[in-house]
Amino acid sequence: PGPAQSGILSDREVVNLFLHFTVNPKPKVEYIDRPRCCLRGKECSINRFQQVESRWGYSGTSDRIRFTVNRRISIVGFGLYGSIHGPTDYQVNIQV
Repeated sequence: PGPAQSGILSDREVVNLFLHFTVNPKPKVEYIDRPRCCLRGKECSINRFQQVESRWGYSGTSDRIRFTVNRRISIVGFGLYGSIHGPTDYQVNIQV
């Protein structure tokens, strides 16, 4: 489980974090809410598919995006998308 379900935070702390990330104006919090670092430079988005309306069949092989770079980069996020036909359970292994 994540921090909200682990018991490491009190119920009030969980609610305060939820409110901090979902409402505007943001409520006062008892922790430092400044980002720990500042990323500079160009931001690129890499997509596996150009469009998602078409059907994609899974053949059992690994699906991946692989790229090389010639300088230090920061990966700031990734997204996983599932079935367009409703809720489905997936088992995923992510390597960065």
